[in-house]
Amino acid sequence: MVDKNSNQSSEDEQIVQLIAEHQNVIRNFIISLLPGAPGVDDVFQNTNMIIWQKRETFTIGTNFRAWAISIARYQAMAHLQQLRRRRWVSLDLDVAELLADDFEVHSDSIESEQLSSALDQCISKLRPDDRELLVQRYWHRTRLQDFSVVSGRSVNALKVTLFRLRANLKRCIEERLTSSPS
Repeated sequence: MVDKNSNQSSEDEQIVQLIAEHQNVIRNFIISLLPGAPGVDDVFQNTNMIIWQKRETFTIGTNFRAWAISIARYQAMAHLQQLRRRRWVSLDLDVAELLADDFEVHSDSIESEQLSSALDQCISKLRPDDRELLVQRYWHRTRLQDFSVVSGRSVNALKVTLFRLRANLKRCIEERLTSSPS
């Protein structure tokens, strides 16, 4: 006779292990859908809570990452809708859906820790002025018109610089990922 409580306890332990292993992936996914938005930590916490509540619907041995990301996706989309109702400017829902699709496709091939590490290394190589432009534009969501006044550079010059920086960062990250041992 199989002890059902023992079996459930073993599955719960496996779920806890899977949740722990995927925390960075889940968090990075949520951040990618809610860049600069308030409440990222709340969405992350709610996602973990729902994963735990729905653990019995997950089949051990199947793709936990995909299952957890789908839960995170619904939580992030719900949060985006709440922000829109409160008139907080955020990503368009269609753009967020595209990002979510892209993340899900690529998250299996590249560990988010490797990607994050490569990005950090590449950003650290930039000149301080270029780093500041990236921080103002993508983390603080500063409008280019506003930053041009502070930096003394034209909006067009800032656009060209951002285009060049994105291309250089993409190339740098790809080089780091291909040269790092897997």
